[in-house]
Amino acid sequence: MPIPASPLHPLLPSLLLYLLLELAGATHVFHVQQTEMSQTVSTGESIILSCSVPDTLPNGPVLWFKGTGPNRKLIYNFKQGNFPRVKEIGDTTKPGNTDFSTRIGEISLADAGTYYCVKFIKGRAIKEYQSGRGTQVFVTEQNPGPPKNRPTGRAGSRAHHDARSYLSALPERNSTNCFVHPCCCLRLLGLTGLLSK
Repeated sequence: MPIPASPLHPLLPSLLLYLLLELAGATHVFHVQQTEMSQTVSTGESIILSCSVPDTLPNGPVLWFKGTGPNRKLIYNFKQGNFPRVKEIGDTTKPGNTDFSTRIGEISLADAGTYYCVKFIKGRAIKEYQSGRGTQVFVTEQNPGPPKNRPTGRAGSRAHHDARSYLSALPERNSTNCFVHPCCCLRLLGLTGLLSK
């Protein structure tokens, strides 16, 4: 004889619906926002990393990291620590503050990477609650050095300059209406060594 299925407890569907609505509401209301997906900055300049965190539960700190995973690097903690090149934009001590943006100064090539604004839950053990989508930072060199294949000494650069001035002063055709070959002129001037450079 089959055993009839026991009816669901009358409160169970209501409880499940309540939990689903609470979860949907929490994810809808709380959202860490990083507005810029990427930024490009030159070395020596400063950059602003934007972050907005809702002024709602849960309680816990907001931190900035470079990279993800266990090897990510802490860039800024709004509550403690010494970060000489990083300054906060908003007043995080003000009640109701939602601006957790930061400014990083004296940018170097090593600062290239992706930065994340992360909200944590305060409790017995601080646990990550939600992260922004990240802002990728590209760094370009402001004053690149001289090309390596050009002569850097005074003698080499002077000879190169002299040869160019001689060649520019030569007419394209001689008096007999024949073309003058630049190699012949360099041989006559004793500057044939420049051809191999």
